[in-house]
Amino acid sequence: MPLPFARFARYYDRFMERYVDYPEWVDYVERIFRRFRRQPKKLLDLACGTGIPTVLFARRGYQVIGIDRSAEMLAVLEAKKGSLPITVINADIRKFTLDTPVDAAISLYDSINYLLTPEELERCFICVHRALVPGGLFVFDLNTVYGLEKQWGSRTITRENEEIISIWQCRFDRQTMLSTLRLVFWEKLPDGTTGEKYEEIHQERAYTTDEVRQALERAGFSRCRFFHHGTFLPVSPFSVRMMVVAEKPRRHPMPDLQSPGKKLK
Repeated sequence: MPLPFARFARYYDRFMERYVDYPEWVDYVERIFRRFRRQPKKLLDLACGTGIPTVLFARRGYQVIGIDRSAEMLAVLEAKKGSLPITVINADIRKFTLDTPVDAAISLYDSINYLLTPEELERCFICVHRALVPGGLFVFDLNTVYGLEKQWGSRTITRENEEIISIWQCRFDRQTMLSTLRLVFWEKLPDGTTGEKYEEIHQERAYTTDEVRQALERAGFSRCRFFHHGTFLPVSPFSVRMMVVAEKPRRHPMPDLQSPGKKLK
C-alpha cells in the first residue's frame, strides 16, 4: 500500500480546493499571530503536502520551509512554487532538523492526527521545538475525538469532479481511538470510461486536549492554548476541530530527542 495521497497527489489541489477554504485558514493563522503579538517572517509548514497554504503564505511575504514525507506531494509543490521564497524538504515530521531556526511553525488540515501514538506525537513536537527560535509559536489543528467519532464516524461518501470518481469509507474504533479511511478512486478517461482503480489507506488518531498538552509540555513548550477552530472560543465537547497554539519559552533547556515518552504510562 502506497503512502497516503501518493497516487492521489496529482489530483489533490483541484479536488480539495472545492471543499476547503484555504485562504480563510491562512487568514485565521495570521489572526492568531496578531493575537499572540508575533510578526514571524520565516515559517515552517509541517506536513505541507502539495503546499496550498505554503504558497498562500509565501505570496503574503513569508519565507516558508515546507516539510513532507511524500515525494509525490512535494513534486506538485515544486512544480508550482516558481520564484516564491519556498524551500522544500522531503522528511518525516517525526524526525527532522533545520539548519537555521524559524519564527513560527504551522501544520494545517489535521496532519498531526496522522501521528498514531503519543510517542510519535511527542517526537514530532520535540523536532518542532528545536526548529523554533526562543519565543517562537507552534500553531496546528487537530480533528477532535468528537470529530473523528461522530462527524467522520463509520460511513461511506462518494465524491466526484471532472477528473476522478472517489469513494471514502471511514471507520472509527473507540478502543484504539483510530479512524481508518479507505480511499478508492478512478481517473475519468476521455472516452467516458474510468481507468485503473487505485486504493489508499489513511489513519488518524484522536487525541484529547490533555494528551496534546502533556506531549507539548514534555517537548518543552509552554502557554498551550486550545481553540474551537476558526475562533478564539474554548474547545467544546462538540467541537469537530481544534486549533492549538503553543509557545517555545525564551529560555528553556532542550528536551532529549532520543528518549521521548519517558513519563508516559
